[in-house]
Amino acid sequence: MDEFGAILAARRELGDGDQDAVLATVVHVRGSAYRRPGARMLILPDGRRIGSISGGCLEGDVAKKAWWFTADGRPSVRVYDTSSDEDAVWEFGLGCNGEIQVLLERVGTPSAREALDFAGTCRESGGGVMAVVIRSTSSSGVSVGDRLLYSCNGGVIGNASGLWPSLSAFVSETVSERQSRLVGLDDCEVFLEWIAPPQELVILGAGHDALPVVSLAKLLGWTVTVADGRPAYASPARFPLADRVVVMKPDAPLAGIRIHKEAAVVMMTHNFAQDAKLLRAILPLRPRYLGLLGPANRADRLFHDLGVRRDSFDVHAPVGLDIGASTPEAIALSIISEIQAELAGRPGLKLRHRRDSIHTPALEAGATNHFSLPLPEIPVCEIGQLEEV
Repeated sequence: MDEFGAILAARRELGDGDQDAVLATVVHVRGSAYRRPGARMLILPDGRRIGSISGGCLEGDVAKKAWWFTADGRPSVRVYDTSSDEDAVWEFGLGCNGEIQVLLERVGTPSAREALDFAGTCRESGGGVMAVVIRSTSSSGVSVGDRLLYSCNGGVIGNASGLWPSLSAFVSETVSERQSRLVGLDDCEVFLEWIAPPQELVILGAGHDALPVVSLAKLLGWTVTVADGRPAYASPARFPLADRVVVMKPDAPLAGIRIHKEAAVVMMTHNFAQDAKLLRAILPLRPRYLGLLGPANRADRLFHDLGVRRDSFDVHAPVGLDIGASTPEAIALSIISEIQAELAGRPGLKLRHRRDSIHTPALEAGATNHFSLPLPEIPVCEIGQLEEV
């Protein structure tokens, strides 16, 4: 289960009783920071924390102050400045050279409860957009924490649904680009977050080398399907971490296997004839990622026998990044790393050779740069002094 899934599960365990919790969400970052907008941490009444909003430098203090900042039941946005060069910053393990804006809210409030329920639904369906107000003026008609919730399956709900005429175009861009953004309107500022279903990975082949691929994919929170034509191999007992295990039929190898355009598919059957049959069925589906185990000349032979031009399809063959992998575990790391790079639109090179920012810059639109309403600022170098509040 991924981080967001764990937060949603913990929220469901709380139920709608007297127990409350505080949800901390990164809504904007300026400069460098370990986590990006959308990172979350759930702070439970017993002191447990699920998720994270930084590399570990902010969590402790945020967990202590979150209850105080939301004592009146209203959401609060705080700004943590980690750009100071003061010695106190380094004392608390900081020095990221960035500014992090964090929305704090009690999960027992109607808006937060509706948002988390909505996010859970989006992750089980086609995705959606959560738009949350992080700054507003008295004339805007909305308050910090108000939300507009857009489902890709249709429908707009939330106590900020009146912003739809102003936000509809930005919501459409968020859906098409699958990227969150900060939008500045004339009298409020809104964080639009793309809520995606977990990444789906289909592994065709249930040999010994598929086991670590499943394990690494599940660490990332992906939904994993394993399929093989051999019942003794395609067994749930053999792949307890997999979400689905399917026994493929000789005459219809993809029967019961869902491969959509955002899916990642790895073919590792070690059987040339079976790969030919599978490849013929998969190519027209054009999944987001298609990797084929084996040397390049084997892939060339497959495409030749199918009478298909290899350069007509984006097939990763040999599958994986060049990391010198030779064991099943290292090969699995190579495969999962290449899939992650492909999904992120990155080349999979060494970060020390990257001249741009490690993270994709946060998108800002509308009047964001002209919005002048200040946010409460907490210089990180003073975090230790806040512990007595």
